[in-house]
Amino acid sequence: MGYIGNKRSVRSQYAIEDYEVPLNHFNKNLIQSFIDENEEFETLRPKTVKLWKFVAGKMGSTSWHHTGTYFNETDHYSLFAIAEELVQNGTKWENTYKAYLDQEKESVISESVFLSVIKVQVWGGTKKHPKLIGYETVMGVKKGDWLHAVSEAEQSKYKLSANRVESQKDFALENYNALTKQYPEFKAQKRAINKKIKEMYK
Repeated sequence: MGYIGNKRSVRSQYAIEDYEVPLNHFNKNLIQSFIDENEEFETLRPKTVKLWKFVAGKMGSTSWHHTGTYFNETDHYSLFAIAEELVQNGTKWENTYKAYLDQEKESVISESVFLSVIKVQVWGGTKKHPKLIGYETVMGVKKGDWLHAVSEAEQSKYKLSANRVESQKDFALENYNALTKQYPEFKAQKRAINKKIKEMYK
């Protein structure tokens, strides 16, 4: 097996020259050059690099070759095979990729956002002579140090580290039923929660 410097085997280089490349080689210039040399795939010119990489990952590698100083076995993916698949089943792949992106977005949201119920002091009196006049219990969507109120409340959002917040109970987004079991006054709020999350992630 021949090797070119300390970067890749001769076979890997031959594969790359024939548009069979590792995933980290996928870029706009490479794909546009491939289409320039293979005009039958002209309709694929507007497709994004991310879509090409997505299809490559789902289809699997077409070969592997040694690369790097430690002779790593690196998967290579044929642009010809991907292009033919996109020409034949482009709409299916576009829909599959969109569904994947939507799922990824939901995962990111669910990792960083919680449902929360807080007990907040309500103050009255004057600026000079403030007076604690009661408490309110607020249910909302927690993101970072803020609670975005979903239930009726005096404010639209509350800073959770503020002194006025006396207690806080968090629930995962998927545990809304557990929240309503503990706080039945917040039943029938699922649609309002989803609306609030959409507003927060516009």
